[in-house]
Amino acid sequence: MLVRKLPWLSASLLLIAYAIFSKLIITTSHLWSSIISAAILGVFLALMLMSPLTNSEKILTKWFRSDTIAFLSLLMLAAFASILLNWFKIFIPVIMVLCAEALVRIDLQTAEFSYFSSLAVLIIVTWMGLGLGWVMAMYM
Repeated sequence: MLVRKLPWLSASLLLIAYAIFSKLIITTSHLWSSIISAAILGVFLALMLMSPLTNSEKILTKWFRSDTIAFLSLLMLAAFASILLNWFKIFIPVIMVLCAEALVRIDLQTAEFSYFSSLAVLIIVTWMGLGLGWVMAMYM
């Protein structure tokens, strides 16, 4: 029953996104550190999407009490947007992975998967995608 409820389309999109991301990471000079970093990033993103910030309003109101802090935050956001646009080619796979993982998370939540089942599905699909990208990079 659990396999039938699994959102196969979005899970396969996540698998492909991580495979492409992994294939790009494999081309770096520090192979094992980048593979380990990507695996840790996959687990971190899965955990981050499993428990989103529910009290974000409290955090934002604390942060933006001062006009100076709000202005500096906007400057930092503009600098980040400038870096993102200048290095758009590098950020495209990261954005693709984030969007695919969010889609799988929404589908798992709609299919009424439990917290730990959703986390397990996200981590397993992430690591399978990283492994598939490694195989593609090494043998193709």
